[in-house]
Amino acid sequence: MKVHILLGPPGSGKGTQAKRLVEKFNLNHLSTGDILRDAVSKETEIGRMAKAIMASGKLVDDDTVNGLVFARLQQGFEGDVLFDGYPRTLQQAKALGEFLSTQMIGLGNVVNIAVPDGVLEARVVGRRVCSNNDCGAIYHVESKPPKQDGICDLCGSPLKHRSDDTAEAFRSRMADFNASFQPLLGFYEHQPHYRSVDGNLAPEQVFESLVQLFPESA
Repeated sequence: MKVHILLGPPGSGKGTQAKRLVEKFNLNHLSTGDILRDAVSKETEIGRMAKAIMASGKLVDDDTVNGLVFARLQQGFEGDVLFDGYPRTLQQAKALGEFLSTQMIGLGNVVNIAVPDGVLEARVVGRRVCSNNDCGAIYHVESKPPKQDGICDLCGSPLKHRSDDTAEAFRSRMADFNASFQPLLGFYEHQPHYRSVDGNLAPEQVFESLVQLFPESA
């Protein structure tokens, strides 16, 4: 078993590309959100700790996130694992490296989907989301407009512009993101298994670039 890591800023399409890679190469898809929800629902010891932290309105700390991830990895998998959204900080990356070493688990590809901030901002500000939570279809006013303005093609519900999809909110999020992401990127980018792909391309082109890095996982 190897662990692969997909990195990228908000709006890079990382989540969509992760799902496609998982399907093509039969990888085990792990996100910290899914792991956290699973631990809370099962009321594991660390799940109860995380639930208490979230109930207090605080972000789950690195040690707790690491504990959740490591506990899940220790359960074992058939085949390789793809992390989407983890690690998020330098501390998490270092702890993960130490854990993988002690467990004799290999680190495979670490790939960053690189997109300029200006492009990311345009993607986020132009995003529209179906107001029907059961549908959740995503559109863009320029690159993927609905057939009828303001109406979801799939279910006919009104589209909404989320309050955090404004230029001001995006710039604030990116400042916070980069404060953690740049040290994380610096940790990985000089290692032999690190690669960066151009995320400022059509989604299909980005996917093809990623596929070229994962042939050994097929």
